[in-house]
Amino acid sequence: MNSSRRHRSRRRGRAAAVVLAGGSGSRVGAGINKAFLPLAGRSIASWALNTLATVEGVGILVFVVRPDDLEHARFVAGRETDEPPEIITGGDTRQESELLALRHLADRIDTGAVDTVLIHDAARPLISHGLAAAVLHAARESGGAVPGMPAVDIAPVGRPGRLAAGDGFRPDSLVRVQTPQGFHAATILDAYEAAARDGFVGTDTASCAEAYTHTRVTWVRGEETNFKITYGQDLLLAQDVVTALGLRTG
Repeated sequence: MNSSRRHRSRRRGRAAAVVLAGGSGSRVGAGINKAFLPLAGRSIASWALNTLATVEGVGILVFVVRPDDLEHARFVAGRETDEPPEIITGGDTRQESELLALRHLADRIDTGAVDTVLIHDAARPLISHGLAAAVLHAARESGGAVPGMPAVDIAPVGRPGRLAAGDGFRPDSLVRVQTPQGFHAATILDAYEAAARDGFVGTDTASCAEAYTHTRVTWVRGEETNFKITYGQDLLLAQDVVTALGLRTG
């Protein structure tokens, strides 16, 4: 990492960006957490961390990892990031990891030092600065926002082996949700604490917000390149995107 960039101070801001890296590498075919696999010369996780650090208004980065991955995370923080994140260990589920990240920020949320939280999957390395900034802006405007892509390739199913026709179904009324997902910090912290008391486990941040808040979550158009690396071919595709777009590699 270039020393002039390593010592550059991030703009101060009242938003916190949380990057979750609790997955494994089993479906990618790797023996380590996929967040620490290389993509164009540096770890997958470092891409999102570095992008989110450049977003105006983001003042805190939190990197959530498994206890077994602390050594990898410290290497990434010290050698591959422009602005080293705060590293914490997560839980057994995504929901628990998000809760632990919010609790880590709780004192700063209570004082107002953190007013908005963005939660992002490390496995989506090619999130753009523009999309992250748009989600943050929308979250501050409405209380909650997610990026999504219109799910125009979805059709309703009727009887086994048959597609259902008509019934007023509109494919353009559905979106495939991505991350980062942004929410008013105090509201989402309260929601996750309530969910923990109830034993509720959602699929993502927005599902918990839907269940425990009155926030009307808005969506901004996501990006095709903001895909999640799940299988080996996804990592190959990400490498192709980096090459095709001429993205920086260090």
